[in-house]
Amino acid sequence: MGSSLGLCLGKAPSSSQLFLFFAMGNNVQPGTEMEIIVEETVSVRDCLKLMLEKSGLQGDAWHLRKMDWCYEAGEPLCEEDATLKELLICSGDTLLLIEGQLPPPGFLKVPIWWYQLQDPSGHWESHQDQTNCTSSWGRVWRAASSQGENRMGFQPVHNRER
Repeated sequence: MGSSLGLCLGKAPSSSQLFLFFAMGNNVQPGTEMEIIVEETVSVRDCLKLMLEKSGLQGDAWHLRKMDWCYEAGEPLCEEDATLKELLICSGDTLLLIEGQLPPPGFLKVPIWWYQLQDPSGHWESHQDQTNCTSSWGRVWRAASSQGENRMGFQPVHNRER
């Protein structure tokens, strides 16, 4: 009662295959998903490649997330070498193609917001160099990335004349 039955062209998935829906981005509306049939033993990495190929997208700056029942993105599928079966992905699940690479194991991805200080006259200071910010102690902190590494360190630098 209350169920729908649809007829689809093509061969039905075997018992070792998964019928999955997938969509791009976080803001997915019902009915905009694409469909794919994959083996349950396929890795997350290979499933991602198949979905990118089917959707016509390129690049390696994508990751997968499982969508929950209220169309919200869940946790990312971080274990790229794990099979869909190991991660308890089932037929009928919806996976999201999200732009952006996941951080390597052991690293965190932390959002950073730019805070703009107000000068004593009540005007907002203009910062043209977005890698610098002034601390409350009057020192400038500059973001310095180590070449070849995926982490960012901060080093103090003396104030510049304006």
